[in-house]
Amino acid sequence: MAQVQVQVGGKEYSFDIRRGENLLLESVSRSVMIPFRCTAGRCGACRVRVLEGAENLDPIEENERMRLGDEQVNAGYRLACQAYVNGDVKVEVPQPKLY
Repeated sequence: MAQVQVQVGGKEYSFDIRRGENLLLESVSRSVMIPFRCTAGRCGACRVRVLEGAENLDPIEENERMRLGDEQVNAGYRLACQAYVNGDVKVEVPQPKLY
């Protein structure tokens, strides 16, 4: 089992999942609301920033890198729908910018 911590809007949620499970689907199934639209890596709505345990997520693939861009990838962002958990991880859902 792996422990996942998700920070959303000032709250922190923690739960255990089996290794190899999808970060987005497992979070949503536990009512941890990471925004999403497509679940296929095309829309980019499920962007999260990895705070701890980046090495415990599967390697980023080219389609995810293209969707996020090198700047966000280098800053630790992943698409939750493309991230499979292989060990403990802590992520943050970025708050939308208000203009």
